[in-house]
Amino acid sequence: MQRLNQFDRIAGIYDVIARLVFGQSIMKAQKFFLKDVPDASVVLILGGGTGWIAKELLREKPNCRIVYVEASSKMIELSRKKISPLERIDFVHGTEENIPEMKFDVVITNFFLDMFKPESLDAVVTRIRSVLKANSLWLATDFVDGQKWWQTVLLKLMYWFFRYFSRIESKALPDWSKAIENHGMKKEAMKMYYGDFIKTVKYSA
Repeated sequence: MQRLNQFDRIAGIYDVIARLVFGQSIMKAQKFFLKDVPDASVVLILGGGTGWIAKELLREKPNCRIVYVEASSKMIELSRKKISPLERIDFVHGTEENIPEMKFDVVITNFFLDMFKPESLDAVVTRIRSVLKANSLWLATDFVDGQKWWQTVLLKLMYWFFRYFSRIESKALPDWSKAIENHGMKKEAMKMYYGDFIKTVKYSA
């Protein structure tokens, strides 16, 4: 499956590129709500990248259990070298279609939902919602198009880059926040970063 390897080509430079463009904002946004993850939660991380967010979560909440689903085998390889203790994380090489048949207290989707066309996004969100427990949390961090000229230009450049190198399906930013809310998740809190270009949201079931 092509999707299983779409980020292999850029895995080694992914975090470097993010820091060069967005500085610390992109990491601060993803970390902001980790403090609100309940102790000993079973957490699903979709599109976990190089693993730094899983490492940060285990530092903040060491009793959590993580299921890390990632389409890139090279991203998983990088994550295994970074994360400790490994016994608290289960790696799944796959997509949202490969989420284990279990229930989760928390799901984290950071810069994951922006890869899908609107017609695909609904099915993806439906699948994620189906594995969440009652009273669960959904932490989502992603870009928003605030209609500032530089945001529009930067979004077009990013989508060109990731479509060329990683073969993502989307050509434009979908309304990922609305898609989550349409599936019964309530927005509890939100924080903006990088000139209101990056939004992190805590949703509850």
